Amino acid sequence: MAPIDDKFIRILVASDIHLGYGEKMAERSMDSFNSFDELLQIGKDNSVDMCILGGDLFHENKPTRSAQINCTQILSKHVFGNDPIYLEYASNPEVDFRHCNTKAVNYEDGNVNISLPIFSIHGNHDDPSGLGGHSCMDILHESKLVNYFGKIDNLKEIKLSPILIQKNGVKLAIYGLSSVKDERLHRLFREKKVIFETPSDIKDWFAILVLHQNRAKRGPTNYIPESFIPGFFSLVIWGHEHDCRIDPEMSVCGKEFYVCQPGSPVATSLCDGEAIQKKVGVLTVSHDLQFRMEPFVLQTVRPFVFQSKCLTEFKKLNLDDKDEKKLQKAIERELIFEVEDMIARAQEQLTGHPKQGELPLIRLRIEYTDERHQLNPVRFGNHYVGKVANPTQLLHYKKRTAERQIKDEVTGKDVFERIPVGASKTTEDYVNEYFKNSDSKTQMNILSLRGLNSAVQNYIHKSDGDAIGFIVRSQLQRIQEKLLENADLEDDEPLEDALARLRENTTEEEEAALASQDLNRTDRKIVPPPHVKAEFDAETDEEIDNPGEASAGKTRGKATTRARGRGRGAAGTSRAKTANTSTRRAAAKDPVVSVPESDESPEISEDNEDDNYEEEMRKTAAPTSRTASSRAATTPRSVASFSPPTSKARGGRGSRGGGGRGSRGGGARGKGAGAGQTSIMSAFATQSQRAAASSQSSLSTSRVAQRNRKQQFESDSDEDFS
Repeated sequence: MAPIDDKFIRILVASDIHLGYGEKMAERSMDSFNSFDELLQIGKDNSVDMCILGGDLFHENKPTRSAQINCTQILSKHVFGNDPIYLEYASNPEVDFRHCNTKAVNYEDGNVNISLPIFSIHGNHDDPSGLGGHSCMDILHESKLVNYFGKIDNLKEIKLSPILIQKNGVKLAIYGLSSVKDERLHRLFREKKVIFETPSDIKDWFAILVLHQNRAKRGPTNYIPESFIPGFFSLVIWGHEHDCRIDPEMSVCGKEFYVCQPGSPVATSLCDGEAIQKKVGVLTVSHDLQFRMEPFVLQTVRPFVFQSKCLTEFKKLNLDDKDEKKLQKAIERELIFEVEDMIARAQEQLTGHPKQGELPLIRLRIEYTDERHQLNPVRFGNHYVGKVANPTQLLHYKKRTAERQIKDEVTGKDVFERIPVGASKTTEDYVNEYFKNSDSKTQMNILSLRGLNSAVQNYIHKSDGDAIGFIVRSQLQRIQEKLLENADLEDDEPLEDALARLRENTTEEEEAALASQDLNRTDRKIVPPPHVKAEFDAETDEEIDNPGEASAGKTRGKATTRARGRGRGAAGTSRAKTANTSTRRAAAKDPVVSVPESDESPEISEDNEDDNYEEEMRKTAAPTSRTASSRAATTPRSVASFSPPTSKARGGRGSRGGGGRGSRGGGARGKGAGAGQTSIMSAFATQSQRAAASSQSSLSTSRVAQRNRKQQFESDSDEDFS
């Protein structure tokens, strides 16, 4: 029976111990065991009632015998004892431990004396495997060292029942959800197949959820959003994530529960998240469901310093030096100074604990842009053998992600400045940005921007190759009809003012609705977009076009292109050279005919305007220019402007013309892919510019025709009157 004034439950909270990590490393073999021993001792010193572990007690699901022996020794030291247990087990152990052979909690067994009950789920490292689906946690459960709960035995529908514990009016409900594949669990949550069974008076219980899943979004469904967790929980102990965030954080989804992420007490990877100070927490829950988390810094954790630097930050380095040996010596000298400074900072993390590792973990991540800037990490680490615990893994090189520019393929000017790789913008955003932020020459004065966006969406998602041209024609025809039907137009009124007045009476939403209605008409035939063939076989083209000149083409290819490769690079180079020669020959046969563009309206004679009125209207409604995409399908040079041709030659690595890995010719493939992404935008911009010019001409023609018809009508009326 607990003392009457003790109306609190104290819980030691930890996760991801990873016992056995680094066993084969002489310097780091005992790091995980020392941290585990220390954190359990912290619990004993603070008189906790129980301990909750969030999974991954072992680093492997089949731990070595040495790891199991060390774990058993540590648990026996802290779990067994004569200290009284004041916790009342209020739930059914047959349900809570139905997956175990011994369906009971260890501290209620009269054959053993338990002083520190430990409740643990399994993680993705110590998950069940083999015959019978047993985990290494089952062995600890049968040994009365750990209470193993939360095992999932049905992956089609998960039902979680809580472990109910009481102490002097403090009610605690613990739900355990052991590691499940994130994608599967994500789907089960979406399908409402994760069921949480609750007591009838759940509001009187302090509900804790212990789970071991991805918290950070590492893919569309490769994580568990906090919004999936029911709102009746008070605290979520989140395992699997190693960065220590022991202080409870309010849920980001708006629900009224807190998330505690203990992290790992041992660094299993040399990343910035592991360099955060390692802690464990003691959770205190009161009878009125209030709680407090008290963090404790671990003293046996090996010092770890992580730093990321870009070579451009070193001002003394001349990265453009042509002498490669001199450049690498200069880089090595700068990196040595940086590592020495990191080692000095690591010495400040020494606590003086007798079991703390003295040699620090040092990780310097270097961002580079040129392959010549890389040093041999193993050779560099030889300088620090006996000074750091990870000399061979001291340096980590990461190529800096370059930013790309997208240029207008017609004018060569920058359309969008410095779009970062992976920018989360839609095609509609780029179209709006282009027409709203550019100069006055590309402003939309006649056509509807929302309507054109609808056409672009059809072009992309429905493979409607004529969508843009169709919308341009239909919008021009609709504007012309409105101008002709408007009787309020004055003869001397400028065309721009008439268009502006007409646009004021029409909203973008109406134009978008009309465009969508026109594009989705049942009687309209969808024309597929032209296929731009960027890759072709050069030898086949030679045999079909000029069978007699195939060998000569290969000879000329060798004379104009120099191969620099290794392995089978020379074998595949000739094909790549032939492809370049064939491309030039094809371009010479079919030259591109440029269409001049002018902002001036064509002069129209007034003598025979009435006779040609019907013909002019028919010409206006017809398409005025071919799109860039249609010309690209017929002209080899325009094909190159959309996607640079790449050869199918099986060249070796390093070949300029070949398509092998690491080749310079392989860069053409990358450029082709990048250009292919902008081909829609370029075709759209080209077509819109020409449509704007032609629309000015067409509208001017219709205005002159309207004025002449009005003059003719007045002259006829005068003759009749006279």
